[in-house]
Amino acid sequence: MATRRDGIKLSKQQLRLLKPVERINFRVTHGLNWSSRTRRVLTKILSTWGTWWVEFLTSNIVQDHSFANFEKIDPNRAVLLVANHRSFNDQFVIASRLFKFYGAHHNVYFPIRANFFYDNPAGLLVNFIFASGVMYPPFVRDRKRLRWNQTATDLMVELLKQPENMIGFHPEGTRNLGPDPYELLPAKPGCGELIYRANPNVVPVFLQGFPPDAGALLKSNFGGSPPLVHMVMGEPLDLSEFLDLEPSRKTYLKISQKVMTAIMGLAMQEKTIRACIDQARQAAD
Repeated sequence: MATRRDGIKLSKQQLRLLKPVERINFRVTHGLNWSSRTRRVLTKILSTWGTWWVEFLTSNIVQDHSFANFEKIDPNRAVLLVANHRSFNDQFVIASRLFKFYGAHHNVYFPIRANFFYDNPAGLLVNFIFASGVMYPPFVRDRKRLRWNQTATDLMVELLKQPENMIGFHPEGTRNLGPDPYELLPAKPGCGELIYRANPNVVPVFLQGFPPDAGALLKSNFGGSPPLVHMVMGEPLDLSEFLDLEPSRKTYLKISQKVMTAIMGLAMQEKTIRACIDQARQAAD
């Protein structure tokens, strides 16, 4: 039997692109995420318990800037939250701050590599215990199974056609591990494809990223360190100029590049904010 959820039909051939454990973890996560009743419950848990523990672990080292821009979205369209990618925690902390301000405003999803969260039985438990199942859908790296990634993209497009949903996405496509957080990676076309096909609200964010391991994060947050991370949110982007172009990789890349330009603009704002705060702190000392 193929799996069908709200217009999404996954064939046996598509599901065979996943390894056995991946297939089991996907079926469970997919089923619970596409059940409106279950997803509402999971979103409520995420916006309360999930937000509490993320804020508890990060609130002392994070400052948000211009998050009121989120109020400018069109409520009749879904949200694609686009941010540069410096650390694993980026999207979780942004979403938790939005939950803190606006409650359970949207169902949230974070596409993720299948490693651990889908190819390991423990990954399923971690996903639901700590993230209410939002690490969905999975993407694979195995070149022989890359066709699966188009299926995952199709799932995200369908999610973004429903106004109650929000997806956190990194247009760079991978973590930027370079020494300079202001030197962003080139845009990948995947972000543009989502925008072209679903026309969601597109809300950009820039942040410098978090300490690389849990120990360093805890030490910074509870050790009296000044804020390390400044999250700057921009206004929703108007990308309508691209929506009448022919659907192609070239079009998708143009859209993604426009998004990255907006994020780069926020990076410069963040740099100015950080400099002003540092100057004020030095003057006070």
